Amino acid sequence: MKKERRRIIIDFEVLSKTNFWMCCMKDYKTKKEHTIINNREELIRVYEKNKDSVWVGYNIKGYDQWILKAIIAGIDPCIVSDKLIESRVSGWSIDRNLNRIPLYIFEINDSYRSLKELELFMGEDIRESSVSFDLDRYPTEEEIKELTTYCLHDVRMTFKVFEENYYKYQAQMNLIEYFNLDDAMINKTEAQLSAYILGAKKPNYERNDVLEFEIVDTLKLSKYNYIKDWYLNQNNRDQKKYFRTNVYGIETDFGWGGLHSARKKYEACDYIVNSDVSSFYPSIMIEYGLLSRNVQNPDKYKEIRDNRIKLKKENNPIEKSLKLVLNSTYGACMDINNDLYDPRQGNGICVNGQLLLLDLIEKVELKFGENAEFIQGNTDGVMFKFNSKGDVDSYLEICKEWCKRTKMELEHDFIKKIIQKDVNNYVYVDESEKIKSKGAYVKKLSIIDNDLPIINRAIKEKLINNIHIETTINNSNNLIDFQKCVKATGKYSHVVYGNEKINLKVLRVFASKSISHNSIMKIKENKNPEKISYTPDRVFIDNSRIIEKEVPTILDKNWYINIAKERLDSFVQQNTFTLFDYANLIK
Repeated sequence: MKKERRRIIIDFEVLSKTNFWMCCMKDYKTKKEHTIINNREELIRVYEKNKDSVWVGYNIKGYDQWILKAIIAGIDPCIVSDKLIESRVSGWSIDRNLNRIPLYIFEINDSYRSLKELELFMGEDIRESSVSFDLDRYPTEEEIKELTTYCLHDVRMTFKVFEENYYKYQAQMNLIEYFNLDDAMINKTEAQLSAYILGAKKPNYERNDVLEFEIVDTLKLSKYNYIKDWYLNQNNRDQKKYFRTNVYGIETDFGWGGLHSARKKYEACDYIVNSDVSSFYPSIMIEYGLLSRNVQNPDKYKEIRDNRIKLKKENNPIEKSLKLVLNSTYGACMDINNDLYDPRQGNGICVNGQLLLLDLIEKVELKFGENAEFIQGNTDGVMFKFNSKGDVDSYLEICKEWCKRTKMELEHDFIKKIIQKDVNNYVYVDESEKIKSKGAYVKKLSIIDNDLPIINRAIKEKLINNIHIETTINNSNNLIDFQKCVKATGKYSHVVYGNEKINLKVLRVFASKSISHNSIMKIKENKNPEKISYTPDRVFIDNSRIIEKEVPTILDKNWYINIAKERLDSFVQQNTFTLFDYANLIK
């Protein structure tokens, strides 16, 4: 086993007009912190001592690594920072000397959310430094002190985010050790690592066959054969086109993504089965030769799949790392920048996945007709409602035949009750009393995904335990439960609150009862102010640390109650159905 590397959380602040830079860092294991201010010799000393360490950051790939390398190389970091931020130049193209400096890095930025958003979700202080990054003179002692506090705060917040995502880091390190890869692979993304492990190499020519895929020969359709024919018609081989039709009582769209079909505002109990295809896309790649053609040895992918199944049965954590390789391969074959890029195969996987699930749906409809209900179909599974245990047993026999013919495997959840808004939003309790929820309104939240948590909790408590919306909301006295994240996107210059201009891109707002409070508005150049969507008419702002803060008297809980009821109504009519008979706790 390879020696565990030191992990160092790092963040830079650069005032490019003043020749000032600062680096704050924190050791993941010891939690010791260190700050370096305009001291190149000290930074080089730390770097030399930690050449084998992994440097972790939020946007370290796009920014911090290049500042670190510039200082080590003797290149002005202020010039590099300007090129990265103002000119949007990629770091690797600024100076070839930067690429020669070895550095192991791990990126935790998911590209969807800023660090400030995650800090907001965690209930932390999200106020920006009052020191302008356009400062045209060297900062004063007080300004340096403030910048240090700000930079250390971001490092500590990055540390917390890394803790939440540590499993991703561990999975990547496990892959490097399992496949005995070069240490430089630490710097790769999951998809890049998968391509390397599989030995993929893009051809130096265009294939020009994106839509020339075949339909698999194990498919057996009768009633819905016209859907297969739609795909076979070359006039429909256009990714802007889709085909809408009724499948077993549900309007369903067929196109170039996964299957998405569901009854709206649906509720049912007993004899419900959710069937998911195990490793659906990887299985299609293996069984039907639809792995990227850039892979020189396709058997290696199957070997990884088989080893993963074996390790999973042994409860070996390495199986989760191998799962990353299997699951990232489909997305990578649709990414033009990845060596696995092969969109013909990607389209073939996607279309055949829809048709194979349609095949199973058709067999159930032909067997049961109106004596069963098709509840939903998604990318890798289907759900049905039956009338008796005998019908469930007959359904499982259909599944066995389908699996044998298609070379797929199904895993079944037996459900006692379900409440479903649509295919992407539902709550159900299975036979083991376990509750599963999916969707923006009822998903499981975390400290880095925590917007309007009281509304999420109130809806789930009502659906699961039949606790009134008002009870859940009125009983909460924690301010963080009521936080709403507000963002000013790039096309808006700033937001205003009454007469106050706010230059922050991320704000934490709360519904207010005070008539002296205002709406939060966003401003676009030469346009009238627009109220930010899904925010109260009157708000108060608190961007400070709110962990353990109690609710003030001006908080308007009625606004949260009304929003929760509106969302609840999108699940069920008149709130007539709950799961509380089968569950006592939200899991």
